[in-house]
Amino acid sequence: MVDHDMSRTESSAGEGASVSDRLIDAALGLAGESGWRRLTMAAVAERAGVPLNEALQIHGSRNEVLRAMGHHVDQAMLREALGFTDQDSPRDRLFDMLMRRYDTLSRWRPGLAAIIRDLPTDPVSFIVSMQGVYHSMGLALEAAGLAADGVKGIASRKGLAAVYLSTMRVWIKDDTEDNAQTMAALDKGLDRAESAVDTLCRFKPGCGRRRRSGHEDVSPVEPITETEGGKPDTGTAPA
Repeated sequence: MVDHDMSRTESSAGEGASVSDRLIDAALGLAGESGWRRLTMAAVAERAGVPLNEALQIHGSRNEVLRAMGHHVDQAMLREALGFTDQDSPRDRLFDMLMRRYDTLSRWRPGLAAIIRDLPTDPVSFIVSMQGVYHSMGLALEAAGLAADGVKGIASRKGLAAVYLSTMRVWIKDDTEDNAQTMAALDKGLDRAESAVDTLCRFKPGCGRRRRSGHEDVSPVEPITETEGGKPDTGTAPA
């Protein structure tokens, strides 16, 4: 496992940033200042210093910018996976990849907080956000060596998404220099997921997955769709 601190935060800004990156930074910056729901591509293009017609050819709407941000974060997460070895467990891989997502998102935290606040009244952005999260959790599962398709894979995506979203609520308010509160919340969430799988596998034949060595193992995530109070977890996040 690796240290996760702001010194490793991915940045899309700066010299050589693509027009897409500049539009992402502009959109998230404006969202943090004045909200997401009424944000226009004209305002984003002006902030980015890009002609509107050029901006629209790259990202035709603010929700396309949101998708591009998710892709940017996915790429950072998958670069994290390049450093994994056979000694890294699936759980450790998931922990490191999800922490890389939070590290990468840190530069846009105020904008993300604004987007999350506006999602309940912005159904299109809500759908785009949730589609992005489920896609990203599928990538994380596959990069960890776990199935993301089929009945169990879909359930695992939902479980990992629940862990990711509940941890994001902690991350949004985490003012520690090393994201200690976020790491603790993610660690606890993955522990709960593992515990749920252990309980499930007592009653579900063939629940475990096979390691390359042929020994039985258990996937670290399965459906974790309820909060500690027993109600469905409806947390949302854009990336």
